[in-house]
Amino acid sequence: MYTTLLWDLDNTLLDFSASEKYALDTCLKHIGIQPTAALLSIYSKTNISYWKMLERGEITKEKLLTQRFVSFFETIRIKDVDIPAFRDEYQRLLGSVFFYLDDSLTLCRKLHKTHRQYIVTNGVASTQRSRLSLSRLAEEMDGFFISEELGYEKPSAEFFQRSFAQIPDFRREETLIIGDSLTSDMAGGKNAGIACCWYNPSGQPMPENASFAHTIAHLWDILPILGLPAPVAP
Repeated sequence: MYTTLLWDLDNTLLDFSASEKYALDTCLKHIGIQPTAALLSIYSKTNISYWKMLERGEITKEKLLTQRFVSFFETIRIKDVDIPAFRDEYQRLLGSVFFYLDDSLTLCRKLHKTHRQYIVTNGVASTQRSRLSLSRLAEEMDGFFISEELGYEKPSAEFFQRSFAQIPDFRREETLIIGDSLTSDMAGGKNAGIACCWYNPSGQPMPENASFAHTIAHLWDILPILGLPAPVAP
């Protein structure tokens, strides 16, 4: 049924939360602040709120990348931080590490033999391309669709229209998007008129009026959905 897979990257194929922790902890230490779980939680919530604003078209990505740190340091009452320098170092570090979720590289290698695979992401282009290269996920993909390069963000229909235009012999009915975000991936897939698979490893409750076709708790659960044998448990 599905021949083309659109993979979200952050917190789907790669553990963005782990990369975020590494980058923030390192940057805080560089300016003499001891990182704590509480500080990471404050930053993560601030960051998520800004990305939600971006999804709704309420802020530009350029402003987001700086303003999230302005808000973070205001919240924790730290002054006299060189925000542009902090932002740039954070972004560099974010692109320098990766952490797989559910042995995603092995899964994508397996699926590349039978399916076309593409990345669909709202992340910063240079950061995402670096992580895709370092993780070797790039080798298993047929292309990358990054909002910064397309000029539109998920979940907008325009993001997907521009992506679909670059997929040879594209067939909407044979395309499946897999991602963790209800507001970006699932809403985007619905806007684009393609089937959706919600990656829900933490077991969040199913939202009311959910209209996506599939839900998985582990990435390898995608195999039966694609008509492939499930892996044998060790």
